[in-house]
Amino acid sequence: MCGRYTQKLKTDDLAAAMSARDETAGGVAENYNVAPTSAMPIVIAEPRELPDGALRGEAHLPPAGRHPAGKPPAAARTERVLRLATWGLVPSWAKERTIGAKMINARSETAATKPAFRSAFAARRCLVPATGFYEWFHPGGGSRRGQPFYIRPAGHPATGGIFAFAGLYEVWRRGEAPLVTFTILTTGAAAGLEFLHDRSPVILPEAAWDRWMDPSVRDPAAFASLLRPAPAGVVAAHPVAAEVGSVRNKGRHLIDPVEIDPVVAAAVAQAGGRTALAVDPERSGGSVGGGTGPSTRAGGTVDLSSFGIDPVHDPVHDPVDTPVNAPGKGTAAGPGGG
Repeated sequence: MCGRYTQKLKTDDLAAAMSARDETAGGVAENYNVAPTSAMPIVIAEPRELPDGALRGEAHLPPAGRHPAGKPPAAARTERVLRLATWGLVPSWAKERTIGAKMINARSETAATKPAFRSAFAARRCLVPATGFYEWFHPGGGSRRGQPFYIRPAGHPATGGIFAFAGLYEVWRRGEAPLVTFTILTTGAAAGLEFLHDRSPVILPEAAWDRWMDPSVRDPAAFASLLRPAPAGVVAAHPVAAEVGSVRNKGRHLIDPVEIDPVVAAAVAQAGGRTALAVDPERSGGSVGGGTGPSTRAGGTVDLSSFGIDPVHDPVHDPVDTPVNAPGKGTAAGPGGG
């Protein structure tokens, strides 16, 4: 799941990163500890039409030259718009907005059929920009809050240098004013994050952003290949201080790496923190877990083509840096959804 994330960019920088038109009135601010019910930026797709009905960017073309093979691609028919929305989807039929606090995540495998999400899945898909997210490692799988990790982009060229979570948004009109809310879709754990949590946010490659938001596509099956765990090389992680657990703490120091107790590091390794992670090819001979075939996770084969990766030659990285509070020792570990 994803219950905390970061958004470090200001309005102009975020709009540029998402190639979106800003409609937040400059209302985007840095937030290093985004919690449910926060007002945060999302990106939606709006029709891109001129008064005469021609698509922008095609007005100079003769009628015969406008996508003769059929409808134009989503990027030509729509434009990206940056808006503010409240995290925690409130279904249009809900009597009270408080239900949104329980709707911060939606399982991608079932969202298209669940009453709370199916309408939004069919017609109101969005991107949720994030610069990272948090997950907690629980030694022994206990319920007590454990060691937090910060998960950040690993520099994969297909992500655009930012996480774009697959999201859904809804408009609730039973209050004094319309309320726009959103949820983040989750899937199986991203490659390297399995030992932290069995779920991660759906991270979309930049090439699939417009495809995901295209309002003309209403068949859930069209998105099956996108709603998969991210492959190796997309995320990286490091442990951070426990104070991120309090929503009152907001400073940028929350994402700074910290050393962890050797006992916790040993528990990370025992839970699969080293062997479950993609490793550096120079140290491993180019293999991950002894294999070089396509990456697979719960739900089927990851559509690596969306990330611009050859499925037969999935690049490998060491996504997690775990400083250990002991001389000469180091253990790798990785994260999941927040």
